[in-house]
Amino acid sequence: MVKTKDYPLLKTPIESGRPTEPLNKLCIEIDYLKGGWSPLTGECSPSGIYVVLTPCRHENGTIGMFWNGDTHTMGYKILLKELSRKSQKQIDLAAELIIPYSNQIADYYSEKKHDAVYKLIMKVYNSNK
Repeated sequence: MVKTKDYPLLKTPIESGRPTEPLNKLCIEIDYLKGGWSPLTGECSPSGIYVVLTPCRHENGTIGMFWNGDTHTMGYKILLKELSRKSQKQIDLAAELIIPYSNQIADYYSEKKHDAVYKLIMKVYNSNK
């Protein structure tokens, strides 16, 4: 798994359901995830390299994440490439391409422009492979 070293700041903090604890940063992780059926959605996702975006609260060196059923608050994952087996080389390559855009990704995420987040990530990944 590769994570951003400094979580990019969200322009507009996301309400977490706890009024004193808005989510102020975006955790960006690039990793291999095994596919399979999700008991929550009933959908089958393929195995492969994913970018996982999760809003979080970062304060005094600690990270807090909250889940309340809202996609914008819970975050989501984007499939970059289907793989049958984990390849650290492929994960590192994806991270090298996507991490430099983490602030722009956080800005789009903060503005609820999820299509723009997807398009930016896929454009960066596909144009530099």
